[in-house]
Amino acid sequence: MKERTYYKKKEEMIELPYGKGKVKFNLPKGWECEVLRPEPVSPAMDPSKEVFQSLENPLGGKRLEDFRGAASVAIAISDETRPIPYRFILPPLLEKLNKMGISNPSVQIFIASGLHSPLPPSRFSHILPTEIINKYSVVAHDANLSDLRFLGRTSQGTPVFVNSFFHSAELRLIIGMIDPHQFVGYTGGVKSAAIGLAGAQTIEANHSMLFLSQALIGEITNNPVRQDIEEIGKLIGVHFVVNVVLDETNRIIRAFSGDPWMVVKAGSEFCRTVYEIKVSEEYDIVIASPGGYPKDINVYQAQKALAHAAPLVREGRDIILLAECPDGHGSELFYETMKKYKNPQEVVMAFQREKFRMGVHKAFLWTRSLTKARVYLYSNLNEELSHGLMTTPIKSIEDLFLSLKTKYPRRPKIAIMPKANSTYARVV
Repeated sequence: MKERTYYKKKEEMIELPYGKGKVKFNLPKGWECEVLRPEPVSPAMDPSKEVFQSLENPLGGKRLEDFRGAASVAIAISDETRPIPYRFILPPLLEKLNKMGISNPSVQIFIASGLHSPLPPSRFSHILPTEIINKYSVVAHDANLSDLRFLGRTSQGTPVFVNSFFHSAELRLIIGMIDPHQFVGYTGGVKSAAIGLAGAQTIEANHSMLFLSQALIGEITNNPVRQDIEEIGKLIGVHFVVNVVLDETNRIIRAFSGDPWMVVKAGSEFCRTVYEIKVSEEYDIVIASPGGYPKDINVYQAQKALAHAAPLVREGRDIILLAECPDGHGSELFYETMKKYKNPQEVVMAFQREKFRMGVHKAFLWTRSLTKARVYLYSNLNEELSHGLMTTPIKSIEDLFLSLKTKYPRRPKIAIMPKANSTYARVV
């Protein structure tokens, strides 16, 4: 059992990430909470050196030097919904490619958008250093409009369409992060290409398996969604990945490079030691922050925090979700689906009987949590939108506590998750 922090006095301020800032509040007098946060781990003293050392000691016997003099190199990176510090990762990688005889014009960087809205060039600087944007070709993938190549089907029947320009490169690389994922198990490995650079048909077919019993957070070996992603990656022919595990403030703790599957295996085991928490029982109130920007850039992304909070709350009790959501709901189809139904149960039932569709699936994941607990949403969304999401909008956490005191005349059991998108807890 991980050691937990208790707040026993109203005077002790609680501070949680919210957008690019913080939200502060006090608990009512006599209330206590348990803070379920990642294991305190020291970040790398020199993050670029940590990445360089991983490149020099790759896992699985794959070495970049085997591709010395490659005529073309494609590098897949994530979009701005992932807080990956590319300023520390790309320079040592690009320097190594240069030393291998690969010139800057031979390298193209692909922003792996998946089904997210492709990042416009005006926002490339949000994720990449200006000097890299000026020196290298950077393009954002569009799952619906990019030139795609069909590579066959996986054993699960997923049709594999991938960005043809990425696939045609002699050396295909991925930079990403390893993070707990609600139905893929863990992110990382080939996922940024297998999903991020795939066609809409591929993403939809893969994600349609999210309701299967083994599609669980923390599970990769027997997870059908994760294993399908691995097969997609093999059909694409991803040669080499560089993945990092970040701490609570998005600093690099460890870097893993080399064979995609070996990196995921080693990186996810390390990630588990940081982000998995075991608790003895469920809670009356769970207060969750996705972890601030970009994890709460919109509701579509903040949903992951809600999914990680729901297993910890007692049936019929309360979740308070703190997510700024400056970009609103994040998916028109997600929100339009929510508006079609009166309550969470109707959404869940509709999803089970209708054909799987991306966007609609997020409504299912969102409302699946709402069927267990009442959700109060502290955000920048207007009240109409918050109500449309079947949540109760609040403007003051401390005022909410006052109203909840009638529901909990005795001291409630409270958990706080400062980085809920990444932290997952299990009741054991």
